[in-house]
Amino acid sequence: MEERFLESVRKSFPAAGATLTLGAPLLGGECHPEPLVTVPLSMMNRHGLIAGATGTGKTKTLQLLAEQLSAAGVPVFLADVKSDLSGIGVAGESGERVTQRAHDTGLGEPSDLAPAGRDLGLDQGARLEGSRETPRALARSTR
Repeated sequence: MEERFLESVRKSFPAAGATLTLGAPLLGGECHPEPLVTVPLSMMNRHGLIAGATGTGKTKTLQLLAEQLSAAGVPVFLADVKSDLSGIGVAGESGERVTQRAHDTGLGEPSDLAPAGRDLGLDQGARLEGSRETPRALARSTR
């Protein structure tokens, strides 16, 4: 991998202070074995967007961020409308593809964190948007 490219990545994502690791840089289909792409922990008090086509790793990215935030002592609230994250608290099986990707990016094996799932006490499919029940439902979830 070109050293000039890696220097640019290191300059763009300095490792100073507390950071969350997002992954390794890619160039021409080649994945650098060291996870250099990071975001400062202090930036995680802002809004963010994880977008992409089906199968591009949005849920895995969210899981990676949630795990690291939790490990740093930051409470994490994930609203899961479509149940995409329902398995986040269950230890996954490390298949060949997962193990290879973890090795390629330098992230290591996935962790076994046990999140505290909360139910808002609503019927399945109930919407909170614009509801007078929203504050009560969220308050119940934090007890």
